[in-house]
Amino acid sequence: MGEEHQPESAASSGFKLGRAWVAVGALAVLLVVSMWLWTLPFQTNPMPFGEGDSAWHFAIGDHISSSDKAAYRLPYYIGVWYYGFNRILGPFAPEYPPSSHVNYAMMQVAGADRFVPVFIYRAFGSFLGVVAVFFVVWRLFGVLPAFLAGLGLAFSLREQMTYLFGQQPTLTAIVLTPVASYAWFRFLVSLYERKVNYSYLFAAFALLASQFMLHIQGFAASVVFIGVFSVLMAVRFRRIPLSMRVAVRLALALAVLAVVAAPFAAIYLGAGDVVSRSGFGRLFEWGISPDDVRGSFPESFVSFSAEYPSVVLPFLAAGVLLLLLRLLLVRNNVKELFVLSWLVGMYIVVHLDVFIPTGLNRLARMLVLENHVFFTLIAMSVVWLPQTLSSLLRFDGKLVSAAKYSLAAVLVVSIVFTSGESGSNSLKAAYGGIDRITPVQADFAASYLSTLPDDAFVYDPSVKIVGQWRYPKMRWMLAVSRRHIARYEGGEIAAADFIDKSRIYFMFDYSDIALLASSQQYQQQAALWAGQLQQVEQQLFNGTAPVYDVNNIRLYRYEGVGGVPA
Repeated sequence: MGEEHQPESAASSGFKLGRAWVAVGALAVLLVVSMWLWTLPFQTNPMPFGEGDSAWHFAIGDHISSSDKAAYRLPYYIGVWYYGFNRILGPFAPEYPPSSHVNYAMMQVAGADRFVPVFIYRAFGSFLGVVAVFFVVWRLFGVLPAFLAGLGLAFSLREQMTYLFGQQPTLTAIVLTPVASYAWFRFLVSLYERKVNYSYLFAAFALLASQFMLHIQGFAASVVFIGVFSVLMAVRFRRIPLSMRVAVRLALALAVLAVVAAPFAAIYLGAGDVVSRSGFGRLFEWGISPDDVRGSFPESFVSFSAEYPSVVLPFLAAGVLLLLLRLLLVRNNVKELFVLSWLVGMYIVVHLDVFIPTGLNRLARMLVLENHVFFTLIAMSVVWLPQTLSSLLRFDGKLVSAAKYSLAAVLVVSIVFTSGESGSNSLKAAYGGIDRITPVQADFAASYLSTLPDDAFVYDPSVKIVGQWRYPKMRWMLAVSRRHIARYEGGEIAAADFIDKSRIYFMFDYSDIALLASSQQYQQQAALWAGQLQQVEQQLFNGTAPVYDVNNIRLYRYEGVGGVPA
């Protein structure tokens, strides 16, 4: 198998106009499919959706929009949520650099609406992985595998769930990793070819800076990927082409990155408590066990079988085997080295907890990187298998082409009728009914809660009674009202930090329970929940008139002492 291909360079990266239009058309199809699919959650219901993280990120962007500035300190209603989170900057410090939240604010201003433009930005920023992987695979291997890889990612359950939960800044930062790594690939290849192109060096560092400003997990992933590829290239060519001129420009790029990152470094360095390292035995686990993220993610989020339908597994196995084969048989195998660095780098970042204190619920989000490389390998098997068989068995060129497009058709059908169906169903059904904040709750939050004092502290006892599904709705009411709302678990009422005892309120929201009671299936459960919530209300406010009592929602101003036993 004497196949040889040259590393990409300025001289070899040209493409014919016709092929460029094919790439544009393929990308347009992926964008249309992704935009339609990922906007399903709000096409018919404009109410906010997502978990607590979703409301948290929205609330910060919403505050920036309403105050017209990216504040160094979070307002009371957001700051109390994570009080004391940053050990260096103290209370009410931002948890992330302002970039992503400024984007939220700009979308509100440009779209002249508080919610829908932000949803559009969230959807687009989340499925950028489709665009990023398409671009990289196209530039390396052509339009067909790029389209196939992008199609698989458009229906990726794991990425859809990250988006739905509201962890969009993490996802946006991570999906930039393939492009940042590719920019470094182009620079390093030009270095080994002695046709140095510094524009790729600065493009790589500009993307790294962008990732740092969005979320440090994406930045860390790119650093690992770049490091792995650099080592593989040094081993492959048995030299490091580092001259004084290159060192100076590399130092300049690092200095610029440091200048950009330094003002925000304390946000990450002071974040949270240190988590214990995992044992080395976890290195023998490919991904992350559902038991390690229980309570943070559903089992399907880390499940291999949920992400990759069984019909595409033969393509994945073929892709991995053919990659290893090509590393041995292709003379100029820098592109294969890049894909290998993608694979090895992904394994390392998902196992960072073995080497540094890191929470597994954080690392679970890195599994999105697995989707990128696995769907790339799935797509490449369609191209590599006929090429390899042709080289070994001397097949006719037309037969190779027919085999390639036949395999591609089988893969498209497999993806659309397995991942496609489940993906569209999960997005369409996401946060339906009372799982999403209702118009009644949104109106109460916007029309009345927003009139309370800025440092009002509102307790909601319903989460403990009805269950965790109520929690994100409570946080969305916080975001809509711009007043702090927290769950009440019983016990001392004014024990938390930064609570003014004259600004404490209790919210008793029966509106969801009333909706459930209208269904015969849930009447008994609704009656039980209503009775438990009324018991807390009577214990705390028996004989006291509420300050608000409309549409099955009552609000009391708390003026007593003590509390209800947990």
